[in-house]
Amino acid sequence: MRKGKAAAAAGAVAFAVLLSGCAMAGLDPQTLMRPPRSTGDRESIHQVLEKKTNNRLNLQYPRRGDYRSAILMHDLSEDGSEEAVGLYQATDTETGIVFMEGKNGKWRETGSFQNSASQVDKVCFGDVDRDGRDDVVVGWGNALNHTSSISIYSDKNGKISELSYAQPYSEFEVSDFDGDGYDEIFTAVVSTPEQAAIARLLRVTDNMVETIGSAHLDTGVTKYMGVTAGKINEKQYGIVLDGAKSGGNYVTEILYWDQKDKLLQAPFFDAGSLSANYTLRSTDVVSKDINHDSLIEIPIVNPLPGYTAPAPDETCYVTSWHRYDSESNTLVRAMSMVIDKEDGYWFLIPDMWRGKITDKLDRETRTLTFYEWLPGPGGKDGAVGQALLKIRAFSKKDWDGGTASAGFYKLEEQNAVVYAVSVLQPDNALSLRLNDIQSSFKLISSQD
Repeated sequence: MRKGKAAAAAGAVAFAVLLSGCAMAGLDPQTLMRPPRSTGDRESIHQVLEKKTNNRLNLQYPRRGDYRSAILMHDLSEDGSEEAVGLYQATDTETGIVFMEGKNGKWRETGSFQNSASQVDKVCFGDVDRDGRDDVVVGWGNALNHTSSISIYSDKNGKISELSYAQPYSEFEVSDFDGDGYDEIFTAVVSTPEQAAIARLLRVTDNMVETIGSAHLDTGVTKYMGVTAGKINEKQYGIVLDGAKSGGNYVTEILYWDQKDKLLQAPFFDAGSLSANYTLRSTDVVSKDINHDSLIEIPIVNPLPGYTAPAPDETCYVTSWHRYDSESNTLVRAMSMVIDKEDGYWFLIPDMWRGKITDKLDRETRTLTFYEWLPGPGGKDGAVGQALLKIRAFSKKDWDGGTASAGFYKLEEQNAVVYAVSVLQPDNALSLRLNDIQSSFKLISSQD
């Protein structure tokens, strides 16, 4: 269960501010030998760690994940009070983890362990042993070079136990994937000389790590660029992997627990080709909740009319976002857009434009022009028709100068760049009204 995650996140943020102040000035937190001291509980926690390391404290910071502080606060005993978890460099080749509990402002060690990995990859919290209390799941080592492993730490009536899972992973997540009210560990690993790419769903039973389901993954993926756990449709929880392949190609894979058949399903995997090439694309866009409906949408990318893959620029593709319907095993389109990542925006393609427009980018003038597309006989080939509208990114200076911006309407302004549109053929049946253009234009944010 995950009752304490919000409190743990707040504790992690507080410690990150207190313990990585030098890093905010440009120093690597891994080299921060003596973090700033604090008062109260934090001072006492710091003293426990100093004693543990003979006053040679070198904190270890997780490289990835939601919990990036070297000292994390979380209620592991379900008593309403937070315990502390500290990560530190034990030796040149080993990393240590210390568990601490506090009473009346005094903190003491309740357990400590060392791992042969030289770094901490990721830390998650969740009730994976189904005892009603959150466990600490630590990914040790380097997931990129397949030296990773997982350890599960549990508070058993004040005593900390360790359970190791030595199978390497490329990605792992902790969440309730099967809807039973407890958490599972999901792992995915790319192909290695020893084994083909595979995903596993794990839980702890009788102090043993049990694989409750597994599924093959695209064997051509060399690394995962994104992993997103959440609802893939209104009824189904799952996980979405975006993977990079050779040749600048990318694929998306969806995995979910099938309650009826009790299987970990990977619907995009093709056993014949050992790939998920249905989602193959040459742009690096990754899955996300693009329309803020709390569902994960996946990108299907196709060249606009007049182009073939590989196209000269990302703007020559239409990216259509879909949600996966697990009951019908189909993709349901949510929206389509053209993305200009370099200039930092996307433009929503209205339904009446689908299959009827194309575009051309002038990178020198930072202008994207949309044209009517005139299909040839039988829908084959075709030709470029009238220019419908163009979007241009102006420097603030050029926009304020007025000459270059004549005939343009301002859409947005950000970082001394003015984004504007010019409607070229207002009488064309495919022409858009200005308010529709404004609602279709969106700057790419850090969340996108």
